[in-house]
Amino acid sequence: MQKLPNHAALKEWAAVISALRSGDQVILVRKGGIADPAFGVEAERFYLFPTYLHQREKQFRPDSLHHFRETDHSASEPEAVEIDSWCQVMRVWRVSDLEVLRRLSDSVIFTPGTFEERFRFRPDQAVHVIGVRTFRLPSAVTVKSGALHAGCRSWISIDEEIDVSGSSPVLEDHVLEAKLEAIEQLLALGVVAQLEL
Repeated sequence: MQKLPNHAALKEWAAVISALRSGDQVILVRKGGIADPAFGVEAERFYLFPTYLHQREKQFRPDSLHHFRETDHSASEPEAVEIDSWCQVMRVWRVSDLEVLRRLSDSVIFTPGTFEERFRFRPDQAVHVIGVRTFRLPSAVTVKSGALHAGCRSWISIDEEIDVSGSSPVLEDHVLEAKLEAIEQLLALGVVAQLEL
């Protein structure tokens, strides 16, 4: 059995996970949750743990609404969720300028207004733009969503044993690299700190 270190998982909106799994999106745009004092990339490989709290239809571009509609968008968090994918971090940038961040508007499923909300939350902290390679698990695994997973926090550790053997990358290497290079070029136009992995 091949597992990810520390059973690390990143809580992310279910609609964003859908976009990552389809290859429509190859970046995560993050600051910490309310329960996080700050955000950092805590693992180079992590499971994607879907969350439904706070995601609303108005936060997504009209051409990307299928990602929202295909995911359960109930107001409360379920008692169990399905883990069907995981990510490997490829590149990380920190962005402190909203105008630079807006250049990525075609690279994510968010509306410009959602981008701005994420930027203005904790204005003293930069936004992390994380380029990822997403893998699909051979089959989804149902995991409990208990008290340790609750709340607006980014990183959690899951108890279940999830075997990543046989996972398949969502995008071929050259396609992913081209998408990440396009992100790099957009961000290179502004003052951005690229972090070493």
